[in-house]
Amino acid sequence: MKTSIKKMTLMAAFIALGVSLGYSLISIPNVELVTATIFIAGYLLGFREGILVGVFTEGLYSMFNPYGMAAPPLFIAQIVSMGITGGLGGFLGKQPNLHTIPFHAVLGLAGLISTSIFAILTTLSFVLFTGIPPNKIWGSFVAGIGFYATHIVSNTAIFLLIVPLLLKAIRTIRPDRHPNLQGVRR
Repeated sequence: MKTSIKKMTLMAAFIALGVSLGYSLISIPNVELVTATIFIAGYLLGFREGILVGVFTEGLYSMFNPYGMAAPPLFIAQIVSMGITGGLGGFLGKQPNLHTIPFHAVLGLAGLISTSIFAILTTLSFVLFTGIPPNKIWGSFVAGIGFYATHIVSNTAIFLLIVPLLLKAIRTIRPDRHPNLQGVRR
């Protein structure tokens, strides 16, 4: 599978944007635009490209995080979950009948699912890293409920309110390339 220079350039731009947006909101716990950026990249560029943007964005963001790089199990969980987010964007971007359902609702659900996957995988990686016994895993989830709730609610709102506006703006700028920038997918 050959990737065009144009598509690679767009992927690099999305990676840079995702990392930059991650650092711009780093001081606000569990409120971020990285997930939405990765999802949009997948939606516009395709399934495989979305996964790659997710993996590289999260990898760079976590590796060069001012608070320090995540422990290996957490680092892997972060990368895998953001790869899934990019893939989900790519999958939804290929659905021709997606616009028959309220589009905002579909995107809001995508934000909720992506963020929930992130929360589950990163918590399980923490449990694995610290050696917490399996019968105590639920305690880890309960302890983090406030953080999960903030992250899930904020990302669901971002996907519900902001992502559709950005996709609509792209459609307005390049109506010949919507709904999924087909010209870029070649």
